Amino acid sequence: MERIVYRIVPDLPVPPGVERCGADAEGRVLYAEAGRAASRKHVYLPSADPALMAYVRDDPPPGYGVTDLLADAFMERLPRPEALGLLALLSAKHVVLADGTRLGGARTLLAEAVMSVALEPSGFAVQAERVPEWALTEALRPRADGLRTRLLSVPFVRALASPEFGFVRSIAPSELVVARGSDQAVDLGTMLAIGSPTGAGTPLLVRVVQLGERDARVVQSVSDRNEGVSHGDPVEFVPVERSPEAR
Repeated sequence: MERIVYRIVPDLPVPPGVERCGADAEGRVLYAEAGRAASRKHVYLPSADPALMAYVRDDPPPGYGVTDLLADAFMERLPRPEALGLLALLSAKHVVLADGTRLGGARTLLAEAVMSVALEPSGFAVQAERVPEWALTEALRPRADGLRTRLLSVPFVRALASPEFGFVRSIAPSELVVARGSDQAVDLGTMLAIGSPTGAGTPLLVRVVQLGERDARVVQSVSDRNEGVSHGDPVEFVPVERSPEAR
């Protein structure tokens, strides 16, 4: 379940095109500007006069990254089993911020961020380099609910979400059609990554140019690259990677 706090803005004009983007905690239908359902800086609720009333949220500070998130979520340092479980959770899920930004990244970068809240930073760093994926999964299993709750308690966090978006359905000379395998919101201009079924090679970055209920049309972000794409190739959301030095 997604959650984020909005405040009413009586004088904000309603854009000419809006679309349904979900419901609030009381079950009322929410609307957002067409093509901006993922970031949804503003949402609109039905009212008597005017027909829609605008609400706005407070966004995280510029450059807010995984290290900042963990500092806000964990006031006390984590013993090694909890730190390994946290690394497993961050490796499997993107943290979606209020503005739709997805935090994630390579395992080495995530381990560096988790080290900032680990009780034994040096010992955790050594073990994180050599621990196999199955051991990370086992470390997370009994701690998943508690760690997830701590991350979701941060005011700027909207949700923990799967990286998966869908798969390549059809290929044309100038664009691709990607079938949506997820109901997660996406905006026009959102960057996605097309990989291979085996995970080998460098993912191809594409940009969303048209949205439908069941698919999205995308084009290469760098037009002069000639990359091979096949039907059925997996498509994922692209997270923002921010190292501690980049804060």
